Amino acid sequence: ALDFASGVPLTVRNLNVTWEDGQKVLSDINFEAAPGQIIGITGPVACGKTTLARVLIGELAYEGSIKLGMTEYSEMSDYEKSRMISYLGHQPELMSDTLEENVCLGEKKETDSYFRAVCMDEEIRKMPLKEKTSVGSGGIRLSGGQQARCALARTLYHDAQILILDDPFSAVDQKTEQEIFDNLKKMAEGRTILLISHRLKLFPQMDKVLFMEKGHAVFSSHADLLRTNQIYAGLFGAQMNGGTEYAE
Repeated sequence: ALDFASGVPLTVRNLNVTWEDGQKVLSDINFEAAPGQIIGITGPVACGKTTLARVLIGELAYEGSIKLGMTEYSEMSDYEKSRMISYLGHQPELMSDTLEENVCLGEKKETDSYFRAVCMDEEIRKMPLKEKTSVGSGGIRLSGGQQARCALARTLYHDAQILILDDPFSAVDQKTEQEIFDNLKKMAEGRTILLISHRLKLFPQMDKVLFMEKGHAVFSSHADLLRTNQIYAGLFGAQMNGGTEYAE
């Protein structure tokens, strides 16, 4: 049986993904993440970030090894995979229901701390029906930033051991981005967060960085990547100097 209580380390070794036409899209990816860590994943356009996420949520077959604790991912049942890994895509999908139901999905834990974690609590307090407010069809009554934060609150609410967050801050300002990140760090105790982003402002605060390019990856610290990887240093420098050059 898998031990959910104490957190589960993720170990990826010699990961390869090949399309049916023989094109290799991921080549010898290696990294590890311990419970409590936040790992930043980034890279230029078409570097393989989305493909890696699809592998880690069980959508794509792979060669090599992905281990959760001592268990090989491909040997786990779909139920075990769903308990272990939760994915938040950059296109949040909300139900035509209340804010509360979109987070708890029928469970009955409180939602206040999760809305607070994603900096929505003050906005919700100003709504006439508070957390009982309907979001409308597909979340149409919410702004883009509110939709994204509601979906992030839902991801945090459900106790998966590994959270894969794909560009969760794209629709919020930098101050809110930092506040949510600080809250994520507090909530990451015992859980591992893989944070995929083209915005690199937070990457100096990541425990480690997986920098991807053309299906390959370098796993290192932000500081070491700045010294040793010209592409990463260029992307980071351009953004910090107010440029629009993003890894996508």
